Amino acid sequence: MANSAARCDTSSSYLYGVMANSPPNYHISTLGSAGSAVDPETIKPDKAGNYPPIMHYNTIPSDGLIGAVNGMLSGVTAYAGAQLFVEFLAEMKRPRDFIKAMWGAQFFIYAVYLMSGCVVYHLQGQYSYNPSYQGVSIYAWQTVGNMVSLLAALISGGLYGNIGIKVFYNNVLLDIFKVPPLTTTRGKFIYAALVPLWWIIAFIIAAAIPDFFGFVSVVAASMLLNLTYAFPPLFALCFDIQKNALRGSDGEGFDPVTGRVSRIDTASRRWIRGFMAGGPFQVAINIWHIIYFLAALAMSGLGMYAAIVGLVDAFKIPQLTSFSCVSPLNLG
Repeated sequence: MANSAARCDTSSSYLYGVMANSPPNYHISTLGSAGSAVDPETIKPDKAGNYPPIMHYNTIPSDGLIGAVNGMLSGVTAYAGAQLFVEFLAEMKRPRDFIKAMWGAQFFIYAVYLMSGCVVYHLQGQYSYNPSYQGVSIYAWQTVGNMVSLLAALISGGLYGNIGIKVFYNNVLLDIFKVPPLTTTRGKFIYAALVPLWWIIAFIIAAAIPDFFGFVSVVAASMLLNLTYAFPPLFALCFDIQKNALRGSDGEGFDPVTGRVSRIDTASRRWIRGFMAGGPFQVAINIWHIIYFLAALAMSGLGMYAAIVGLVDAFKIPQLTSFSCVSPLNLG
């Protein structure tokens, strides 16, 4: 439920055997388990220190909308990033290879994440923790999970960081601040200096929020959901309107000799004409893009609300951050 889709959960292959033969990590369940997101009473020990038995939900729990939305945002995190596909394609000699690799990886990830989430939730119920290897009560196996996750995070971080910095350089620094292109010597020096700054800022942001589950929810709701689900249909709608509004027979278009763009009308009249052009099927697609965009925008707002409420509740419990020399999981 809470950890069916976490990008950092890369060590699930050994978890099943460990979880099946050991109790959940009860002590850290307050820091990001399914129970802490849905109903904190289900993970609260009694006066004798005994924790409630493992329980499962077949539907959304009563008064559990906030936790359910936060859990769904973990799924958004797992499958977000469509806007980066174009940048990945631009980095490859054979872009078609990326399409095949992407679809193969998506089907594989979907099958593995779905199975992993179901097994972990079956074994640990409301104590399921995100990332799931931290929900293991045996410290040695927690360390194994941390090592595997660190290696995987370095690989994925290097890949995404390289693309992210290039996008930031070309679309922000190059266009707005007029820095030299990356192909020049000065541009390469600026890029090299930007890399450590990029990772320092990323670490400070990540380390400042001790609630990993809440951090994932905030990022997914505010950024990933919009970049993957809200903006693409909006971009497609705007492109179709511009394309269908063009009237070449009336002299509209771009003159490559003079560099001038000719239009017979502008603003709302042009938008309406472009929206209604192309026949009933195209109009239906345009309407669907609007519905899709508005629904994704509404989900982003609901997700932000759920993430903020979840973080407020999480910060009511005294927690350590990564800036301390003491492990954030050391609740003693």
